[in-house]
This record gives sequence, structure tokens and C-alpha cells, in this order.
Amino acid sequence: MTNSKFLAIEQELNATYLERREAVRGLLVGLLAQQHVLFLGPPGTAKSALTEDLCSRIGGNYFRWLLSRTSAPEELFGPVSLKALEQDSYKRNTSNKLPEANIAFLDEIFKCNSAVLNGTLGILNERLFFNNGTPMQCPLEMTVGASNELPEDREELGALWDRFLLRYVVGYIRDPRNFENLLLGGGQVGRTTISQVELKIAQSEVIDVDIRKIIPRLAALRAEMVKMNVVVSDRRWRQSLTIIQANAWLEGRTQAVDDDMAILVHSLWSEPNQIAQVRQSIMSMANPYDSAAQDALDEALEIWQNAMNAPEEKSSAVGGEANAKLKKIAKKLTDLKEEAATKGKGTERIEEALAQTVAWNREVIAKCLGITL
Repeated sequence: MTNSKFLAIEQELNATYLERREAVRGLLVGLLAQQHVLFLGPPGTAKSALTEDLCSRIGGNYFRWLLSRTSAPEELFGPVSLKALEQDSYKRNTSNKLPEANIAFLDEIFKCNSAVLNGTLGILNERLFFNNGTPMQCPLEMTVGASNELPEDREELGALWDRFLLRYVVGYIRDPRNFENLLLGGGQVGRTTISQVELKIAQSEVIDVDIRKIIPRLAALRAEMVKMNVVVSDRRWRQSLTIIQANAWLEGRTQAVDDDMAILVHSLWSEPNQIAQVRQSIMSMANPYDSAAQDALDEALEIWQNAMNAPEEKSSAVGGEANAKLKKIAKKLTDLKEEAATKGKGTERIEEALAQTVAWNREVIAKCLGITL
């Protein structure tokens, strides 16, 4: 099986959910690697919509539940069977509940009480649910959790927190143009779907991706994490290989390369204040060119915003200065692309940053200098 359908879904989701590129890739990687994904962020950042959109494209049973402090075990695991009680058996009816789901979405997961959440650990990790003492094999491919906040009692919910191998902090849209597109609703995009059979075939191919080449790199990265006092469990390191394999498969590779380590940016941190440091350390090993391209794009965004918001009496002067700076950044990105290509590194993100910078510069020239290119 090829990766074409998965890439089509990724493209369609990126067209709909702007500035969610990494989160979209994370959902697909999690699905292929059979690992769980967590979204952290304020209300209204498309956490639920994005997850539901992907889940609706995948065959199988989908279970969704909004959790609260008063949630009861019955909501996730099903009610106790009255017929079983008549026979002195405490057995739950799990139909249409978490134990029978292929994909699950647990919204506001950390608002739920720990007694209920800890009951999910066996399902999330071993894919087992003990119903009246009898182990039940669960077909769960992936659970997506969403929350507006970190768990209040990290110690009590530490095991649950660790079950989510991929963690994403999502915020509001930054680019004003993307915000305008959000308000306009965007254009019609395709709707690619994947059957359970196709998913199973893809997952079996993911397992076969060769990771031996990057093992020494991971050992070096582990040493860096220790230096930064970022604690990563042995289990998490072992599981991280699966998401590297999934990312490589999505990129059309049968052997993982350094670039595939970039997915670990969303796996190795345990506190949000560690994200920037962890990202820098990983990207310096995985693809320093992508990291440099992102820095350049962030700089270009700030220049563009300042120029577009400049008062009319200063528009010409600010625009001229912005034009010079954006041209310099574009030249830097062009050189970066050439260097990355000669080193055998991927250039897609650099090309995207370059195209965006050039587009922003055209807007600055048109608005501030009155010249249409």
C-alpha cells in the first residue's frame, strides 16, 4: 500500500484547519503508530473539530465523550448488566463504549475525576478491559485527548499523562491572512477516506520501517535530554521509535532518517516550558535547516505585520525598510534551501517559508509603496 491516501487526508485537513500542520501530522502519525495524542489549548482552537474530522474519515467504531468532574464509570465503560446481576455477576454492557471503540476522543479529559480516568489505563496501554475479572481485548487504534489545561494533580494522573506519546499545544491563529480565510470559510476541499483494512495494511508496513540508522542519534539525543534535566522514561524512548517509523512511512521511506526525528519535538517534553528547548535540541540533530527556516519565517511575519499596520504618514518609509529586510530574509532562505539540498535534507518547509516571505513582501510593496508586482 502507498501513503497517497494518508497524504491526501493530510493535505485536506491542512487546507481546512489553518496553522495546524504539526497537529495534523501528529494525528496521522499517532493513528499509524497506534499511539495516543493529546491536544492542550484554550477553547475555540479546533481541537475537537480537527479530531472529529479525521475520525470521520476512518472506518470502524468511533467513541466520543465530554468528561467532567462528575463523570461516572458507566459513561466510558458502559452500564452494569441487569441480567448479569441476576446471576450474581458484575458485568458491564460495553456496546458503543470505549472498550469497543477503534478510535476514541475524550474531551476535557483532565476535568474528569482520577477514579474514572485511572480505569482507562489498561485500555490505553495494553488494550485490555477487565469486565467482571475477564480480560477483554479492545480494538483501540488511537485515543485523542483534549484539554484546556494541564492536570491539576500531575502526581495522581501521572500514569495517564504518560500514556499520550504525542502532545501538542495549540493556540489561536497568528497570521492575519489566515484569520481572514477562517472568517470567509475557505474553499471546498476533497474528502478522502480510509477503511479499517487499508489502515491495518499501512500499520503493518510502518512496523517494517528500518530504524537502525538513527539509533545512535537517539542515544545522543537522550544524553542531551539528561543535560537539560528533561526526564524521559525508558518506555517513552522505546515507544518513540514507532512514531519515527510512522513519520518515515508517511514521507515514503522504508528507512528512517534524521529528518524523521523531528516528530519527537512533540513527544519528549513533560512541561510546556520545556518545549522550546527540546525543539531546539531535536531540530539541531534532525534538520537544523528547518529550524533556521522557521526562525526566518517568524522574523518575516513580524516585519510584515509592522509594515501592514504602519500609520499612513509613515507607510512609505516603513514599507521601504520592510521590503529591504524581507528581501534579505528571502535570500537567506534561498541559500538555506540550496545548502539543505546539497546535504540531502528535506527542503519542503524551507520552500514554504520562502514562498510565504515573498508573498508577504509583495503585499508590503503594494500597500506601502503603491507598486503592484
